[in-house]
Amino acid sequence: MQFLNELQNLGLTDKEAKVYIALLRLGSASAYAIAEESGLKRPTTYIILDELRKKGLANKVPRAKKQIFIPRSPEEYFASLEERLSGAKKILPQLMAFADGKKQKPKTLFFEGLKKIKDVYAWHIKQMKGKEITGFYAHAGEETPELKKFFWDLAEEFKKNDIHIRGVVPEHPNLEEYREADKRYDRDFKILPFEEYSSDISIEITDNYVIFFNYHDQQITFIENKDIARTMKQIFELVWEKK
Repeated sequence: MQFLNELQNLGLTDKEAKVYIALLRLGSASAYAIAEESGLKRPTTYIILDELRKKGLANKVPRAKKQIFIPRSPEEYFASLEERLSGAKKILPQLMAFADGKKQKPKTLFFEGLKKIKDVYAWHIKQMKGKEITGFYAHAGEETPELKKFFWDLAEEFKKNDIHIRGVVPEHPNLEEYREADKRYDRDFKILPFEEYSSDISIEITDNYVIFFNYHDQQITFIENKDIARTMKQIFELVWEKK
């Protein structure tokens, strides 16, 4: 029922919503009658009624010979929710100020070892699906067979997830086979003479974070900060336009 879903959206569990609706239908009733009406077991109904009392949605009839429960008016309940929401909105500016202050602090993480690097890139791929990554890429150096396999597997995952790469790379013999595959993997690179650009650390830039990847030591430094990412992107675009 739609109203069950709407009550759950207000913070009630499925069983709480069922018991509250049963209580509204009955007006006042024992736990046994409420259990019958809601389709729940009696011990469960007692527990749920106690939760509804704590939330102000049900009350016991005072001085009754046996336990009789009555519902709180939905109109009163909604009015109390609106009052609480109105009160919460008053502190919204202060809460947003806390959130904004948090955003200004870069989140920096460090990862070492190929296994952890693979985990970082699995997450990275999910974030960048269907988007473009820009960056400054390194020569592969003395890449191990395991690292080389990782690069080719990564290229396949980028292709599968429709991720476009646009970057700057050094001219180096060990990169020739990668350059031959650029078109197949939707990569667009500008190749710089090795004497001008010979980095052995790659820098990948997104809108929200930057990844520094040291191939030789198999280390990643991850910085999540929009200001840093935007600055790095501006530097990249300046280099891209001039080369």
